[in-house]
Amino acid sequence: MAHGVFHKELGAINLSDLDLDVREDRRLWESLYGRTVKGDLECLECRENDPGCPQWMFLQLRRGRPIAVHYTTGIRHPTAPESPRHKALKERIARAAQNAGFTAELEARALDGRRRTDVLVHGEDGLQLGCEIQLSYATAQAVAKRSDIARADGLSPLWTTDDISAPLIERTPWARIDKMPLEAFSSGNALLVRGGVKDLKLKKCDSRNPLPCPDRGYGRCNQWHGTWAPTLGMHLDHLIGATAAKEYLPLYIPAQPGRRGRASHLWVSSQDHEKYLDATSNSVADPEPGTVDDSDPAAPERLPLNRECSYQQRQEEKEGRRSTPRDTVALLPAGITVPDPGALTSAQGSAATPAAPAVTTPRPVPALPRQAGPPPAPAGTSRAPRRTTPVLPLSCPPQHVGPCASCREPTHRYGDGGNPLCRVCRRSRSTP
Repeated sequence: MAHGVFHKELGAINLSDLDLDVREDRRLWESLYGRTVKGDLECLECRENDPGCPQWMFLQLRRGRPIAVHYTTGIRHPTAPESPRHKALKERIARAAQNAGFTAELEARALDGRRRTDVLVHGEDGLQLGCEIQLSYATAQAVAKRSDIARADGLSPLWTTDDISAPLIERTPWARIDKMPLEAFSSGNALLVRGGVKDLKLKKCDSRNPLPCPDRGYGRCNQWHGTWAPTLGMHLDHLIGATAAKEYLPLYIPAQPGRRGRASHLWVSSQDHEKYLDATSNSVADPEPGTVDDSDPAAPERLPLNRECSYQQRQEEKEGRRSTPRDTVALLPAGITVPDPGALTSAQGSAATPAAPAVTTPRPVPALPRQAGPPPAPAGTSRAPRRTTPVLPLSCPPQHVGPCASCREPTHRYGDGGNPLCRVCRRSRSTP
C-alpha cells in the first residue's frame, strides 16, 4: 500500500493530494480508478531502487481515501542502502576504466528512468559498457530483464559477482572474482577473474589423444577440435580496460542438444572471436529478450524409499543445503573442427595458443634432413611396397580419409567400409 504511484503517461502522482470533493481531482480519479490495467501504474519505491524489475500496482479506495496497492502481495522493498563492499567495488571499476584512458559515470540513469547502471564506461568507438555489480542474491529473471533493458539502450552489459552459485552466471556476460574483504577492493590488491573469460584452444585428434573423436564418438580423425578454457592470470582491472577497448568481446553460444546442456555467455579476445567466426557457421547474436535458462538438471537426492511424508522436514533442511555451483570451471566444447589450425591464423596471433598440456596445440617437430635413400631392411623382414602408381580418387567422405597404417598414403580408413590398410598394401599382403 502506498500513497504515491507512477503512471506511464502522467508520471508520478501523489494520491494523498487528491480531494475527491473538488471537481478536477475527482475527474482525474474517475479517469484512473477501475480503468487501468496491469502495466499502467508502477511502484515509485521499486522504480527508484530496482528500475529493471518494476512492480505493478492498482488503485483502491479505503475509508474514502485513494491508495495504490501491489498486484503481488508480500513485496519487500530493497530500501537498504548499498553495502560498503558494493560501493568500494563500484569505485574500483570506475577507477580501472579511468586508468585505461576512458571515462566512467557512477549510477548512470536512463532518460526514461527504467535503467540505473552502477558504472557506465564510455569505451572505444562509442562503446557503452554497462558494469553491474551483484554481490547479493538476484533472481535469473531479474538479471535477464535488466540485461535486456541495457541492450535496448545500446549498452553492452558486464556483470561482476563473487558467488560461484550466482544465478547470473551463464545468463548474461559475466565475470567472477573471489570473495574478498572490503580492504581488498579499496586498496590496490589484484582481483583475479576466476570465471567468465575464456581462451580458444585447439587440440589435434590423433593417437596421442586418450579420448575418442568428439564428433564421431570413436577413433581419431586427425583433425583439430576446439574447446573454451578458462583464461589464467586475468585481473578485473585489466578486463574492464580490455572490454572498453574492444580487445575482449562478448560471445553468446546457444544450447545445443548432445553438446551443451545450457547456453553460455563468454568474454573472449578479439582474435579468438574472429577464429570462432571463421571456423563455424553459427551466427553470433545476443539472446532473445526474456531468455532465461531454467532447464538445468537437478542433482539426484538419492533418498531411501520411505512411505512417510517428509515434506515439512525437507523444507526445513532446504535452507541449510549448499547451492549447486553454476561456475564449474570446466572446459567448454567450442563445437568447431578444422583440418588445419593455420587456416584460422589471424594477423594478430596464431591459432594455437600455448597453455596447459591438456588443451594446448602440440609443438611442431622440426623436419629431419632427407636421406639419399631408404635404410636397408633388417634380415628376415619385408618392407611395404613403394607406391608406383598415382593415388586414385577416394569415393568416401573427407572425414573418413586417413593415412594407411603401412605406407602412410591417403586411404578410406574410417567409417563404414574403412580399413587401416590401403588397397595396394592389402593386395601385397594377401599374395603368397
